[in-house]
Amino acid sequence: MEALDLARWQFGITTVYHFIFVPLTIGLSLLVA
Repeated sequence: MEALDLARWQFGITTVYHFIFVPLTIGLSLLVA
């Protein structure tokens, strides 16, 4: 695997993680608060 592929995968996974995790965290904090 090349470094570019690794960087692309890391970027994609990070983007998906933030796209799912951030709204979920905000929603839970609003729900709990």
